[in-house]
Amino acid sequence: MMTRRLNDTGSAIIGALFILLMMGLIGVAAIQTSESDMNIADNYKSELRSFYTAEAGAELTFAVLRDSLFWRDGFTEQEFKGGHYTTVISDSLTDSLLADTILIRSTGMRSDAISIVEVKLAPTAPFRWAAFADDYFKLCGGTSTDSYDSDAGSYAMTHLDEQGDVGSNGHIKLCGSADIEGDVSTSSPGDLEVNGGADFHDSTSVAPPINLRLITQSQLDYALANTRAPGGLSGQFSYNNGSHDLRVNPGKTMTLASGVYYFGDIDLKGTVELDPGASVQIYVVGDVSLNAQADINTLGAPRDFMIFSVGSSFTINGGAEVHATLYAPTTEFKLTGGADLYGAFLTKEAQDAGGSSFHYDRSLKDLKLPGTIQKVAWQEL
Repeated sequence: MMTRRLNDTGSAIIGALFILLMMGLIGVAAIQTSESDMNIADNYKSELRSFYTAEAGAELTFAVLRDSLFWRDGFTEQEFKGGHYTTVISDSLTDSLLADTILIRSTGMRSDAISIVEVKLAPTAPFRWAAFADDYFKLCGGTSTDSYDSDAGSYAMTHLDEQGDVGSNGHIKLCGSADIEGDVSTSSPGDLEVNGGADFHDSTSVAPPINLRLITQSQLDYALANTRAPGGLSGQFSYNNGSHDLRVNPGKTMTLASGVYYFGDIDLKGTVELDPGASVQIYVVGDVSLNAQADINTLGAPRDFMIFSVGSSFTINGGAEVHATLYAPTTEFKLTGGADLYGAFLTKEAQDAGGSSFHYDRSLKDLKLPGTIQKVAWQEL
């Protein structure tokens, strides 16, 4: 009996030791697994931080480019919350395949982790309506819209009673006998007001909001530094070298050569033409007044006569005829007495109380806006 008890005791001790050994092995494995998980977590944290560092570099570079479109310096080992980023900017000057595209490559470093983010930028193409007003749009008294295609032929040859769309981010009021040969859209629910016999194709008050980029000071500075006025102007006109004000009197004709122009106030009562084959970009910091006798670029395409205004008002009176693209996101646009407008017109506010006609140039749909950029693609490399 004693021998059997000793054998049972020995077996129990061996079993206990085996269990302790297994528990020890499990503990060691758990510790190793825990350390591995901690290393993985630390690596992931470092990678995540390096990614956010790279993204921060791309965002700052984009922000600087919006205010200074010709800046190409980028950033070198810029410190950011315990890490740093380096950004490189490429465009058609360094890569002919980029055309009008700008490429930002941002490399973020945090501890031993490296992340690379690439952002592709391109000019905006905002001319998708006959007329668009950011805050408020009123069309009454026989206002009408339609469309044509200046690339395909004359207005008479390519005219369509469609695609003369109008839009706003705010309130739209249609009244009287307004005839909109296109759609009406606002991104402000319930802000489409229709009175009288106004007519249109389709409408919505839940359209996606449109972000109209402001004209930057760097654009204005560039225009002032490179203006062709007065050397690029010919004919009969009045120009003030100090204020940059421009005037063309009734019965007079002024012709512009290709290039960029910078003006203060503009008062046009006569005819404005372009040199054959010319294309102009006009920056206006004052107010614009086009009177009944004004004929603006009537023989040319709207894409060749681009107006960028930061003035408070742009007024067209009487029977003026204008072929242009107008980008004026902070300007009030007023029409009185009926005018013929060919092209596309984007403003802060627009009011037509007297039967003007907007003829949308369909060729402007994909026209890129100089001096503006937006993100069109993003990827992590």
